[in-house]
This record gives sequence, C-alpha cells and structure tokens, in this order.
Amino acid sequence: MALNVLDELQLRYQQLSAKEKEIADYIMRHKNSIHNINIRDLSERTQASMSTITRFCRKAGFSNFIDFKLSLNREIDIPRDELNFFAQTRHLYNEIIMATADMIKPQMIEEVVQQIQQARRVYVYGLGSSGLSALEFKYRLMRMNILIDAVTDSHMMMMMNASLMDEQDLVIGLSNSGHTTEVNSALRIAKTNQAQIVGITNFDHTPFTETTDLCLFTPGLQRMGDIPFINSQLAIIYVLDMISMLLLQNEERLSARQRTLHALYKQDHS
Repeated sequence: MALNVLDELQLRYQQLSAKEKEIADYIMRHKNSIHNINIRDLSERTQASMSTITRFCRKAGFSNFIDFKLSLNREIDIPRDELNFFAQTRHLYNEIIMATADMIKPQMIEEVVQQIQQARRVYVYGLGSSGLSALEFKYRLMRMNILIDAVTDSHMMMMMNASLMDEQDLVIGLSNSGHTTEVNSALRIAKTNQAQIVGITNFDHTPFTETTDLCLFTPGLQRMGDIPFINSQLAIIYVLDMISMLLLQNEERLSARQRTLHALYKQDHS
C-alpha cells in the first residue's frame, strides 16, 4: 500500500532544502486549510517563490502544486477546530495511531520479533522521553523471560555498553528526530561490533537510519499542527505494543509472563 502525502513528506523531510522544510512545516501545521489557497497564496505565506514550491511538490512525488493539494485534501479528516476539547484529544490520538499503522508493514513487525527471539541479548537505547519508553519495553520483555536491558544513561554509559556487543546481540534504538548524538554514536559502535540494529524513528535519511539494519517509521508530531501538548512517545509505544503482542503469541513467552505477574500479585498481597 502506498504511503499517503503526509507520510511521504515526513520521510523525505531531511532531503529538503531549508526553504522547502519551511514550506513542509507550514503545510503540516495548516493542512486542514490548504484546500482554500492557491500556489500564489502559499508563496506569500511562506515567503518562498512559486518555483521553489513547485520543486518542493516534485520532491514529494507530485508534478505540481495542484496535484499535491488535491491528494492532500483527499486525506484530511475532521478539522480540529470543529471539535470540543475531549473529542480533539481523541481525534489526535486516533490520527497518530492510524498514521503509524499505515507507515509500518506487518512483516516488519514480524521480522523484529524474529530478531528478538534469536538474539542472545537485547538492548534498548533511548534518552529523555524515549528512555522511558525503553524502560517500559524492558520490563515487558523481562516478564516474557527475554534477556533484555534498557540503556538510558549518559553518553559514556551507552558507549561502554555498545563496545561489548557482538553478532549475537540486538540493539533497538529509539529516537524521534534521528539526530540524538549519544544514541547515534552508540549505535555506530554496536554496528562495528556486528550487533543487529533495529530503529524506531520519525525521519528517513538521518545519521540514525544510516546505522540501522531495519527501521520502523512513525509519524512526527509536527504533522499534527500547532497544539499545546501531545505525547511524543505515543507512536513509539504503539509500535512496542505490536511487538509485545506478537511475542506473546509464543506459548512459552505467554506462560512466563503469567508466572511473573502471578508472583508480583502474591508479593503485593502478602
């Protein structure tokens, strides 16, 4: 299935010039009103020449702005300004989850699960909010009797951990931007030591994706427009949920999880 306009735009974002990125940012922030403007209006609002906008559209896979706009308009859902606060939040979450599902093929999740099951050890790298997601994934897989650790500390800690990798190890890197220096440096060292590298990120063509053997792409928040708050980890957690659910199709993993949960329950009620 072909990616939609916003998915394609996000994945190609790092290949755009500075001015083309400004055009992309404007379109993603105002996607619900693009159908009301022409190329001259967009030129005035972005301070970009019409030839630059046409070149931008071609990089996005369209022959001109009209084709780009028509394709984008077919994909736009309910405008957020027509929703109340609670419906708006639900709509944003649904939009992120649906976009993530569109960007990731089921066989990619199956391949990640196969690599986890075959690895001697699994490590998850992430800093900041991505570090919290890494820890959550660690605890889930520990309950399935999978040898896993989350590395969320300083640059030096990641470097020391990555230097001890070998071809039997799997590293899962988490970085929305793909430009987290500490994570990228550690992944390069792990790659040099023959570890398998899986990445979860927003953008293609970054230092992060250049290191990975397999990369799962998730929607970036900038495509959601100007909003005061949204969980930047929602798409990553959704991907980790899919991986976890598929791992639990294995009877041994499911049984191990049930035993650990039972032990925790007994401890809490002793």
